[in-house]
Amino acid sequence: MNQTFPRIDFHAPTATAALAAGSKDVIAVSAGDDPLNEPAVGLLAEAVRLLGPGGRLWIYGSPRELAGWGEQLLTASAPTGPMVFKYWIALDLAERPRDHFLQPNHQGLLLFMKRDVTRKSPTQFRLNTAEVRVPHVNCAACGLNVKDWGGKKHLMNPRGAAPADVWRDLPRRPLRDGVIPADVLSRISILSEATVENSLHLALPSDLKSSARVLLGQGEPPAAAAGSEGNDFKLTALEFDHVYLGDCVSFLRRVKALHPGGVFDLAFADPPYNLQKNYGKWDDALAEQHYLDWCQAWLAGMADTLKPGGSLLVLNLPKWAVHHAAFLNRRLDFRHWIVWEALSDPRGKLMPAHYALLYYTKPGGKPTFNYAPVGTKSRSHLVQPPDSLKYCLRAKCVKSRKAAGDDAKVELSDIWSDIHRIKHKRDRDAHPCQLPEKLMERIIKLTTRPGDVVFDPFCGAGTTAMAAVKLGRKFVVTDVDADYVRITKDKLAAMSEHMDLFGEFAVPRASVLRTRGEVSKREIELYLQALARKLGRVPTEAEVAADRPGLLREIDLTYATRSAAFKRAKLAL
Repeated sequence: MNQTFPRIDFHAPTATAALAAGSKDVIAVSAGDDPLNEPAVGLLAEAVRLLGPGGRLWIYGSPRELAGWGEQLLTASAPTGPMVFKYWIALDLAERPRDHFLQPNHQGLLLFMKRDVTRKSPTQFRLNTAEVRVPHVNCAACGLNVKDWGGKKHLMNPRGAAPADVWRDLPRRPLRDGVIPADVLSRISILSEATVENSLHLALPSDLKSSARVLLGQGEPPAAAAGSEGNDFKLTALEFDHVYLGDCVSFLRRVKALHPGGVFDLAFADPPYNLQKNYGKWDDALAEQHYLDWCQAWLAGMADTLKPGGSLLVLNLPKWAVHHAAFLNRRLDFRHWIVWEALSDPRGKLMPAHYALLYYTKPGGKPTFNYAPVGTKSRSHLVQPPDSLKYCLRAKCVKSRKAAGDDAKVELSDIWSDIHRIKHKRDRDAHPCQLPEKLMERIIKLTTRPGDVVFDPFCGAGTTAMAAVKLGRKFVVTDVDADYVRITKDKLAAMSEHMDLFGEFAVPRASVLRTRGEVSKREIELYLQALARKLGRVPTEAEVAADRPGLLREIDLTYATRSAAFKRAKLAL
């Protein structure tokens, strides 16, 4: 049993006397499956009041309901100091039966910090990540580390991997109540350096739980919400398999007028993660609210133009996904908060390793869900179960073990770790956040049938449109950037030409030439680590220049900054 985090079942106002003894550095809240009702709002207000400057607030619960708790903290004005979002930690923890959709393994853990409003400089955020290590796991087939470190084995900490914001090393279990499990609370205790004196665990007693939710920000977005620039589309008919140039909010407004019953079978959005605007004297809070107002405008437009039973999926950073989920919960049927665990770089503290992929369906029709569960017959039009997590994803290992019949499968859950981000320039277009085609193909195949219509308001490098064509779906995509519209059209034309010539959908890519130094990155990092061990500290640039003339130039050719190379030396210490 955890010796920290004294637990109090919150029952305002009777808890006031027990909670009056000074501020706390760490507070954990058990939200479980509880909706954001009046007792919950009271509990959150009391937790914020009790938390000292720089204090950390952890909230545990189911993804759907946790989004409402998170939005309350992000939107409510706390007189004792605003709360700063730090992480949505995804726990691969729940052992629940699969219904008609994905295996629901995901349980959420929100982490906020309380900012000190009396200080002009930012409040320091503290986490004791040095004491938490995730054990390395070897592939059951080839024996190598399950994570392919891409030639960076010399950066592997022998004690284990640094913790990320996806925790998959804890055992799954039936979740019989809404209380934070003991092993999760123990890890929170270590990360937060909690003691009996500085920590508290708050929970709602069962007699205060109710189904009445507190709905924040109700109502329709304004007709011309923030970000809907330009005039309305002069659209007389919606053309399928077309790339439109212009603002998506006004486009969706026109589509709704043309098709009031809905026209899209799938609406997918991967929006820009900031507005990239110059706000002048505006403060950050106003800029964030402007971004959220704009997001709600196109989210509402996508929901309105979906057919009954249609699917809506939106990809964003967890901080913004909290707002999106709270907004969509009031309009559509929540299915999953999917965690897309992309491969992360093996360094840093609590590494942000995932994106949120929210999955909703529109009431009034039967949703499409094309999936072949483990043990059922494989069919080409169905999404297949992924390989077991006990295997690595190296192409050589996958090929050899499958040839040998070593091919264990697991159910497709709401935590996806088998599709990685695009890492190499040779595979990327002129877009900073281009999505892998495998991700879009899974989404489209899972939620639509051949001939269905797929919509994407931010077409970017054209991944959605190309995946739709490959799978025999129609597409409608928009973008406000003329360069992205041109890139998408050019790639679609090249793909069509390649299909005519060679019988397969593919876009030929030119080779990317890269200037390389004479010394490899691995050699540089091994040298810096050896020098750090010799000195007992990270070496300075002057010491490297004196010990190995010319290496600083090689570092400049290999890394964006010299500090990026010198950070690698810390591992040796």
